Amino acid sequence: MGTWLSLALSLCILYADSVHLPPCASDEIQGSYDTCSCNLTQYTSQDSPPEPTVQCLSGHMRLNVSKCQLDRSGYNSDDLHLRDPTCVGVQVVDGIAMVIISTNTSSSVCGNSLTVNATHMTYSNALIIPAKVYDNGIVTRLNTSYNVSCSYPLSMPVSLSMTLNPLLRVSDAALPGGVGTVIALMAAYTDPAFSVPYTESTLALNVEDPLYVSVIIPDLDAASFSLAVTRLYATAVNNPNAEQQYDIITNGSRAVSPPMESFFTTRRGCPSAGLGELLTIRNNGNYSETRLEMTVFQIAGSEYLYLFADVQICAGQCVPTCNSKGS
Repeated sequence: MGTWLSLALSLCILYADSVHLPPCASDEIQGSYDTCSCNLTQYTSQDSPPEPTVQCLSGHMRLNVSKCQLDRSGYNSDDLHLRDPTCVGVQVVDGIAMVIISTNTSSSVCGNSLTVNATHMTYSNALIIPAKVYDNGIVTRLNTSYNVSCSYPLSMPVSLSMTLNPLLRVSDAALPGGVGTVIALMAAYTDPAFSVPYTESTLALNVEDPLYVSVIIPDLDAASFSLAVTRLYATAVNNPNAEQQYDIITNGSRAVSPPMESFFTTRRGCPSAGLGELLTIRNNGNYSETRLEMTVFQIAGSEYLYLFADVQICAGQCVPTCNSKGS
């Protein structure tokens, strides 16, 4: 351990001697001692600060503002912040000089506020842009703020494509209009502790083997929301819209596809009357992860099995109420 630490320190010293600051942005001028300053001749002064570009990413909201346009228009690009003044901007080079502020999509940080309607959850905040105080003490602008927000859908599909060697798949659910994205993951595990995932190198499963399935949204604000699987179904082909679908968890009253016309499911998010006996629900609608224990089955005439799920984000908890028969 002592030898490794000494080597690491030596590498750090060598790196520090040779490191150079990144090049200036395209709207900056290189100065002495590797400093950069805005080339204000590229900009025209504006009466109000530039509007931020809002990026609604999975798990966080990111605001981008032109640093040099702020400086040219008489605003203090060094002191941008959110409602919580400790959540401040960072200056970066992204082609041009930018000020970026990022906050987690959580109602407990940076002064975020949360509203929820029937279809979306929306995180709102305010970007505070103070006026610049010049060296002579003159202030020529008013402090300005922009209300900003990101909306994310409460419902989305998620799928796990699997043969007898289950594979991890990612479902990327986009909000209409491209405003925000939430990523849900489904994974299959070999053990009841949900610690050993199946991989392409895993040996083939056999009918009646146990299969442990997790559905999770890693970036979900667990203090405010929970995740519920409202429907889980299997197909023999890698197509969520396949003609033959076999419900394991049902999504309301619907007939199961042939050849199982005699089975009808009646409760959203509960084991189906047809295949529910193959399922034990560990938890669903309690946390940001749903855990299920299945018994592996085979669809007659096919050696392949694919799982698909519909999930719902709920404010608080939304544990389905199911009877013992799964209907």
